[in-house]
Amino acid sequence: MEPLSPVAPELPRRRRPPWLAIGFAVVALAAGGIGFGLGRATGPDLLRSADAASAAPSTSSSPNVFTITGTMKVNGLCGSGGFSDIRYGSQVEIVNQDDEVLGVGTLETATDGLCSFKFTVSGVPEGERLYGAKIGNANRGVIWHSEQEAKYQGFQLTLG
Repeated sequence: MEPLSPVAPELPRRRRPPWLAIGFAVVALAAGGIGFGLGRATGPDLLRSADAASAAPSTSSSPNVFTITGTMKVNGLCGSGGFSDIRYGSQVEIVNQDDEVLGVGTLETATDGLCSFKFTVSGVPEGERLYGAKIGNANRGVIWHSEQEAKYQGFQLTLG
């Protein structure tokens, strides 16, 4: 008879902690969600909607545009002191509600020859919710009009 070899007692199997499985599931779902989102952002649905938009019938080769006119009067010494940014040739910007520049013009001397200027900004696209006029430095702010006001009344601005 052969001698029996000693056998170590079998240890109970250790269970993996439940949080490990939960962690793997969360990571897999997050990665899948990100992948799905990226696929939607760059996938064929986006391209299909872009194709549909470009295939829409157009009535003209360019968007409908209009011209905005206005005046800027400075009550004080223009071109110096606190009004040094308001002078002949200063830039006039027409912006939309998202502060995107729609058109640019410059201040021109008005007929009275004083600190009163006129401006014209051509090629401003129609269809914006708001139209704003920016003249001078950033501290001057923006004066807002609706499309109808901008088209038919223009901007009559006074400073000082």
